[in-house]
Amino acid sequence: MNRFITICFLCLWPMALNAQQIKIQVPAVEYSENEQTPQKRDQDRKAEKEALQAQKVAFITQKLGFTIEEAEKFWPLYNELDEKINAVMKQRGQAKTAMYRALQPRGSSEGRTRSGDHRDAAASGLSEEAKSSKPVTSIENALETFIKTFEEENQIRMEYHNKILKVLSARQLAEFYFAEEQFSNKIFRDFINKKVEEKK
Repeated sequence: MNRFITICFLCLWPMALNAQQIKIQVPAVEYSENEQTPQKRDQDRKAEKEALQAQKVAFITQKLGFTIEEAEKFWPLYNELDEKINAVMKQRGQAKTAMYRALQPRGSSEGRTRSGDHRDAAASGLSEEAKSSKPVTSIENALETFIKTFEEENQIRMEYHNKILKVLSARQLAEFYFAEEQFSNKIFRDFINKKVEEKK
């Protein structure tokens, strides 16, 4: 147990040093999701993300039985990898959004208002040439960026795979990949169970 606590401390301490101060306020009145300010929701999301990351570190560290030295070397590498992958995923999401907006599928904005969105009506009045003239470049650029993000993600994963193999054995790394997947599945199951309980 002492080893587990020490490893968790060593893994989480650098994150605590790098993190900005977060003030957690316990409201006197419970707010619904719509009544919270965007800043409050962002703080909540950030706190939830950090708590989830701490659970992940503890889960994986316990599953793999890292020594203190292994944990000190592994987690900084993993955090770098995670940061770079998240940046690539953000680019991918932006490219996907740009493609979606460039395509402007009819009815895509229904639900924003009861009658849909004025952009749907405007798009239907354009000639075929006008519809395809401007968005094509945008779609092509967005599509190219979207596809390149997959290549970039694979390159990053291979680079860090090789770096991590210098710190952990091949068996430990394979166990890590499985533990990471088990953690994701556990979080998903917990989420589903929570939603099922809320509906009862």
